[in-house]
Amino acid sequence: MISTNVSTLKGYCVLNIDNHIIYAAKGYKIFKSVDNGASWKLDGHIDDLKYALVANTSRLLTRLLRTEITSLLILKNGTRVAIGKKGIFVASKNEKRYKKTFNILRGTRPLNMCEDANGFLYFGEYLKNTVRDEVHIYASTDSGVTWDVCYTFPRHKIRHVHGVFYDKYEDLLWFSTGDLDDECIIGYTNDGFKTVSIFKEGLQKYRAVQLLFFKDYIVYGTDTEYEQNYIYRIDRKDGREYCLQAIQGSVLASVSSDDYAAISTAVEPSEVNHDLFSYVWFTRDGYQWEEIFKAKKDFLSPKYFQYGRFKFPIGAISNEKIFFSAHALEGLDNSTITKTL
Repeated sequence: MISTNVSTLKGYCVLNIDNHIIYAAKGYKIFKSVDNGASWKLDGHIDDLKYALVANTSRLLTRLLRTEITSLLILKNGTRVAIGKKGIFVASKNEKRYKKTFNILRGTRPLNMCEDANGFLYFGEYLKNTVRDEVHIYASTDSGVTWDVCYTFPRHKIRHVHGVFYDKYEDLLWFSTGDLDDECIIGYTNDGFKTVSIFKEGLQKYRAVQLLFFKDYIVYGTDTEYEQNYIYRIDRKDGREYCLQAIQGSVLASVSSDDYAAISTAVEPSEVNHDLFSYVWFTRDGYQWEEIFKAKKDFLSPKYFQYGRFKFPIGAISNEKIFFSAHALEGLDNSTITKTL
C-alpha cells in the first residue's frame, strides 16, 4: 500500500452512505451503522434462498458464483433497492425483507442503477451478447416495484449497456455502452428515453463504465483491454476532449462529490494491462489526479474468482474521508477501507 491514515472494516462491503448512515452488505444481509461503523444493526435480508445460502456461508463460493450484493440505492421516499445476482430486490421504508421485483433473465446483473429527479429508476442490460442481439434499458416509476422497457438498442448496435447515470447539473440521463469500437457510445436523453442523443462514439476512448459529472465537464476512466487506459475530461459546452492521466488498468468503478472524485483500476490481465495491483486515484478539482492507495491481486484465478479491484459505495466521499471496498485483493478481500483525505 502507499497510504497512511486508513482503517479497515473486515467482512463488510459498504454500499451506500446516506445522511451519515452507513449501509453495508455481509453476504446476502444488509446492515447499517449510525456511529461510523462502531456498531451495526440489521437493515434487512435479501429474499433469495438459493443464492443466500452461498453468500452467507462461503466467501470462496460467493466469488466463484458471483453471489454478491453489488449496489444499494436509498430512494427519496426511504425505499431501498438492491442489485443481487439475477435480480432487483426492493424493501419499503422500515421493511426488513428485500423482495425480488425483477428477475434478470439475460446476464447476471446490471452494472448500475440510478434515480432521476422525479424518483424514476433506470438500468441497462449487461450481458455477454456474443450474437449482438437487441439490448434494453428498463425504467420503474413506482420505486422499483414494477419495471418496463423504456428504450431498446437494435441488433448489432451494441454489446451491452455499461450504465445509466443521472446528471444533476443539466437534469439529464446519460448512458454508456460497449465494447468494440463502433459499440462504444456516450449519450444522453432529456425525455426519459423517448429519444436519445449521441455525445461521443466509435472509439475505445469512449468506452466508459461510469461517468462523473461536474458543472462544466464530464470525467471518466476508460475500460479497455485493447489500449492504454486513461482518465478523460470532456467539456460540456463544445465537446472538446482532454486526456488527463494515464492509468494502470481498466476502470470499473468511480465516484464523485462536488469537485472531489475517485476512480479505481482493475487487475484485468490483457496484452496491454499487465499491472498486478489495483489503484485508487483521487482528485480535488477534476483536473489533477494522484494515486492514494493500492493493493495486489490475490493468488486466486481472476477468470474464476474475479478481478482484483476496489469498489466505491454511493456517497463514498464526505467529510474529508473516502470509503472503498476491496475485492480479490491480497489481505483485503471483502473488506472496506476508510482513508482520511
